[in-house]
Amino acid sequence: MPTKIPKGLKDRSNGNGKMVENTTGLRMNASESLMRSQFLSKLLDPRRDIDEECGYPKDITPVQYRYLYDREGIAQRVVSMMPTECWASDPMVRENEEADPTEFEETWEKLQKEMNLWHFVARADEMSGIGAFGILLLGLNDGKPMFMPVDGISETGEKTGNAQHELLFCRVFDESLVEVAEFETDEANPRFGQPVSYNVTFADPRNEDTVGLTSPTGTQKTVHWTRCIHLADNRKSSETFGVPRMRPVYNRLYDLRKLLGGSAEMFWKGAFPGFAFEVNSDLGDVELDASALRTEFDAYSNGLQRYLALSGVSAKSLAPQVASPEAHVNTQIKAIAITLGIPWRIFVGSEAAQLASSQDKHTWNTRVSHRQHKYVGPLVIRPFIDRLIALGILPEVEEFFVEWEDLASPTDEDKATVAAKVIEAVSKYVQAGVDTLIPPMEFFTIILGMQVDQAQAIIDAADDQADELELEEEELAEEGMEPVEAGEEVVGETGEEVGLEEEAGEEMVESGPEEEEEEEEEEEEEEGGSVENHIYESKAEAMKEAKEYGLSGVHAHPFKDGTPGWMPGKDMKEFEEWFKSKGKKKEEEEEEDE
Repeated sequence: MPTKIPKGLKDRSNGNGKMVENTTGLRMNASESLMRSQFLSKLLDPRRDIDEECGYPKDITPVQYRYLYDREGIAQRVVSMMPTECWASDPMVRENEEADPTEFEETWEKLQKEMNLWHFVARADEMSGIGAFGILLLGLNDGKPMFMPVDGISETGEKTGNAQHELLFCRVFDESLVEVAEFETDEANPRFGQPVSYNVTFADPRNEDTVGLTSPTGTQKTVHWTRCIHLADNRKSSETFGVPRMRPVYNRLYDLRKLLGGSAEMFWKGAFPGFAFEVNSDLGDVELDASALRTEFDAYSNGLQRYLALSGVSAKSLAPQVASPEAHVNTQIKAIAITLGIPWRIFVGSEAAQLASSQDKHTWNTRVSHRQHKYVGPLVIRPFIDRLIALGILPEVEEFFVEWEDLASPTDEDKATVAAKVIEAVSKYVQAGVDTLIPPMEFFTIILGMQVDQAQAIIDAADDQADELELEEEELAEEGMEPVEAGEEVVGETGEEVGLEEEAGEEMVESGPEEEEEEEEEEEEEEGGSVENHIYESKAEAMKEAKEYGLSGVHAHPFKDGTPGWMPGKDMKEFEEWFKSKGKKKEEEEEEDE
């Protein structure tokens, strides 16, 4: 059965000399804690009390944590940084691997959009780290007061019956607005040592007192645990209370307040230290009119008057004394970053994207991913969704999965950098000609670390590309003309005799296999070598004619003497089709005109 804590012992903080948490998650007497604190302080340095010398508070209450969170920007960053990074992208909740959404997934997606649930869960994750815990309150339409348990959940936290409730609202509270009213003391209950009910202060946003800056004065209600999701980050020996995120660095935050506030005060006073007024000693025993002098100085320092009208008194400006606090401030911030395990450049924020090294980003992403999978997923999201299922807000399923974005996946910039380095390595490998020593498969798998199937795919693609290039060269050669000696027999690709040249000297014969094309070529040459008229030395000239005749491009074609040249038409076939239909006719017309 739950046990009630006496009214005078409900304050968690031992700052008031009342109660503190012990290792079982219940409570122990504050006097014992005080004795332990004194013993430890003497053990560390018996000659002096450093906390007292430096002005550090002995005990820190939840209200003090909330005050620092609200008033100090760096303290707020200490609390919010890790949750903000973890919730940079929302996780995905799935029932299975199927592409089609299930009823559970559709209901969850609809509820998430209507109620903006991820916003409240992420906010609760942040706020719970201000103190030792926080709660996410679920407003339900069951018609019962908040101090009573909700139907559908047993005392042990298991789902019972088929209760159907509607989620009306969500509210987030940090420890400064919540205290545990009762704990479960039944050791046979799985919830042993956990809260049974809370006293929650519903803050008035118009009243500064109700947001943690002083003792809460808002409307207070007792809330049963079945209506709340309990969150406690940085858990150590207790499953109920965690270590506040600011506690390990509280003294450093306290020092930063001194440095930042003191440097501003130093500049205010040191940048204009004032004047020293001296009476002329030659005047003898004179009395200084302090009132008139003060009036004159006020007009100079606080008004637009830029002169001092003095008689018998000289004014000497005191030298400014201002020192930069930058080194001292950076030292404190670095100490905070080291304590929290956050890389310096990432903690300071604005420099993270440009200057953080790859090692810093890798270390930080590892920490964020660890928190997502070890705390946020199993201890925040899963209990929240399980509670919604138990209350009948979501359909009951055997299992569901929470998936986060892979922070280790390379960015586009990382991929481009890796690709450039791989291409450079392959280029050097090819140019050096070491393939006889290290075959391509071993180079890709052992040296570059690729998978066997990836390496084989690259090698196969390279072979295919080489075959295509060889085929293109053969086609180009077939379109060209080869020189032959007089009396030399020319044989086509089919092995048939093409003919025997009778006259001495070199002539150009087509290297193609078909006799019909050879005869047509010979006829064209007998008619005046009209094909030769369309061969140009430059590609630009051939392209000009191709555009004039409406051909799609140009192709390489040698002159009779073997000199490289260019001919209109993307290939010989296109040129011949044009030449037979239009080109020959055009040339005949030009010859008739001549």
